Amino acid sequence: MTDKVPVAVFGATGMVGQQLLLLLENHPWFHAAVLVASERNAGKSYGDAVQWSMEEPMPPSIAGMEIKGPMARIRAPLVFSCLGAMVARKIEPALAERGHLVVSNASAFRQSPDVPLLIPEVNPGSLALLSRQRTLGGPGVIVTNPNCVVAGLALGLAPLHRAFVIRKVVVSTLQAISGAGLPGPASLEMVDNLIPWISGEEEKIASETKAILGSNMEISVSAHRVAVVHGHTMSVFVETDKSIEPKEAIEAWNTFRAPDIVAELPSAPEQPIRYIHDQARPQPKLDRMNGKGMTVTIGRARQCRVLGFAFELCVHNLIRGAAGAALLNAELCVKQGWIE
Repeated sequence: MTDKVPVAVFGATGMVGQQLLLLLENHPWFHAAVLVASERNAGKSYGDAVQWSMEEPMPPSIAGMEIKGPMARIRAPLVFSCLGAMVARKIEPALAERGHLVVSNASAFRQSPDVPLLIPEVNPGSLALLSRQRTLGGPGVIVTNPNCVVAGLALGLAPLHRAFVIRKVVVSTLQAISGAGLPGPASLEMVDNLIPWISGEEEKIASETKAILGSNMEISVSAHRVAVVHGHTMSVFVETDKSIEPKEAIEAWNTFRAPDIVAELPSAPEQPIRYIHDQARPQPKLDRMNGKGMTVTIGRARQCRVLGFAFELCVHNLIRGAAGAALLNAELCVKQGWIE
């Protein structure tokens, strides 16, 4: 690609927006041309408006860019939406009606029947729904990536479901505080503590996982917020049609690869799933950045006396679970010609 596609980032000052801007820096296909935030920040420079929360320094290329308000008309064919669900429900359709390709991290339209809920390595064929969107409405379209837990969980389950057919899943999540966005939980809530409930999370994880895998499997979820900065870890228990030996599951994970069209994309990891033979892994501090944050790490594959099989999984919630997922989705859309 000789000319980079100009992109707009809506919700640019939030955690996901910040992570996305880091990933866009020096991206071979895209460049950040428009930054959009709340009306109160419109007209300010990005550096003055943002509460920068990333470990990496803010790229100088964006520090002086002027922030646009959410209702501003923009000139960028591709829009990344890092908005909250309520705001996204109003703004994303308006952007699509104006002809933009909207790649959304928000939950607002994930369950819409004509909107792809996409993990490129698992269900790239769901992009066919974009043709239906254009038949029903305007020239633009909306594509969504899943919840930050589902981005890892569905990827980890996919090889097992294809080989053994999963019937039941029980998952307990230990979710990082960055998943709550800015300003995040109060410090006194998290120090020496965990919170065994995240509003709406358990329902999203169950419904989105089934939608991506195209299955009616039963899923029971317990979601917890823990004092980890980045990286969601989960204990997963599955019941399948055929019994699973740990070595068979490990082989399924280690040999899982993306379709060729996805594997060639700039943000696609060489190995979408990595299994680690260490009883004390995965750990978010050690494993969240595998594959530059885009690889899901699995460990402790073992038999379970209740459901049959169990394992542990870790996913970087801001990269594979959010900004990186949206970026990979956008790359696949461009590869398939959804930006003219």
